[in-house]
Amino acid sequence: MNVLLYAPSLAGHPQVYCRVISRALLDAGHTVIILSPSGKHDWRAQWPPLRPLADEIRVVDVDVRQYVGDLPESLTAEQMAAIQDQHQVDSTLFIEGDKWARQFRRIAAGDASRLRGRVCAICDRASEWYPGEDPYTGKTEPLIAPTIRQTAGRIRRRLFNYSETQGYYYEHVLLRGRVVDALIVKDERIAQRFGAPVFWMPEIHKVFDTTPHERRGADWHQFADPIRAYVARAGADNVLLYFGTGAWYKGYDGFLRLALRDPNSFALHAGAPDRREAGKPYAIDVDAARNQLLHQGRLFETNAFVESMDLVDLVFSSISRFVSTHRLTLSSGTALQALEQGKPVLTPDTGLVGWRTRHFKLGMHYPYGSEDGLLDAWQQFRSGSQDPEAEPLQAFMRPFSRSEVERFFIEILTGGEWVGASNANRREAARRSIP
Repeated sequence: MNVLLYAPSLAGHPQVYCRVISRALLDAGHTVIILSPSGKHDWRAQWPPLRPLADEIRVVDVDVRQYVGDLPESLTAEQMAAIQDQHQVDSTLFIEGDKWARQFRRIAAGDASRLRGRVCAICDRASEWYPGEDPYTGKTEPLIAPTIRQTAGRIRRRLFNYSETQGYYYEHVLLRGRVVDALIVKDERIAQRFGAPVFWMPEIHKVFDTTPHERRGADWHQFADPIRAYVARAGADNVLLYFGTGAWYKGYDGFLRLALRDPNSFALHAGAPDRREAGKPYAIDVDAARNQLLHQGRLFETNAFVESMDLVDLVFSSISRFVSTHRLTLSSGTALQALEQGKPVLTPDTGLVGWRTRHFKLGMHYPYGSEDGLLDAWQQFRSGSQDPEAEPLQAFMRPFSRSEVERFFIEILTGGEWVGASNANRREAARRSIP
């Protein structure tokens, strides 16, 4: 079977998704075609998780830039169909399905032909459809607004611009239009509400099949002992961990601000320096905040992408509890990594992350966007008085294991007859095991 993975961007989680899903498919005897703005030479040089795939004979690289230049998300339905035909594709997975919405709409409208074979799309912004939450704040927009004019505007948009809404897109374009065979979501509430062909996926939060070099590379030898010493000096209860590249959507400025406001906290940033995004200014001067914390001896930074999985495990196992300062409340791979290490989490109280924290008893939450609320919650959380039992954390993480992740993607891409039932049962089993 030939499976095409389309990732219009590799920055962040898509490269990890391509790696994990490809390995599962290869082990099952399938051939993988990775369509992305890169080739195998790029994988070796700039995308560490994809390096082991560069030498795999049954992995084919297709650089989307040869079709669309530097705008990989502009690939048309016709171009995608041609690529599928060229490589005799049997099944296609859109790693970031929401980015291809315009072409899916064209197919549903009959302006382009349906794609070849089985079509699956991961849509991680579907919370706007159900339960109707803003992807950042996690809050719902009620029909009745503070003013009559605002209320009238909301009613008018729903009545006259319904085709532009997320509800119309997911229900009429993707599902009723039969554009996709599987609509894959990270939010279990959506799959529970609609059922097949909407499927909940266990989010991929790390690479499972690490090579010896990936387990313990040069960054392990450079940072392991200094991090141990820093945590020992700070005390594990006092360490605030930020993992990954500094970013607006992950609340990098909120992480620094919290450390500044609490003189007993020590900040640990394991990841690359912050990356500025146009139109998304930080709430504070992050450079000044960093310098102040460094001057006080309360910030440790790797200033580089963390490649060694042993180093990843070290930083998450070194802390007592994990605090998420995410602006984006859809989900959190870093929270999953902390939970895997048995660490309770403190998250915003809205969106999927807030719902999971409450529903599965994973730790504490704080009012979204409130600096004072976060500070108060952190000081209470740090005391350990609200720590949950270990079993809820373990039960929550069971469906995110390597075996469950790999089985899900093999089933969904090959059209396993019982994928719907097994998908629901795995999540329900975790829920029922919670006291």
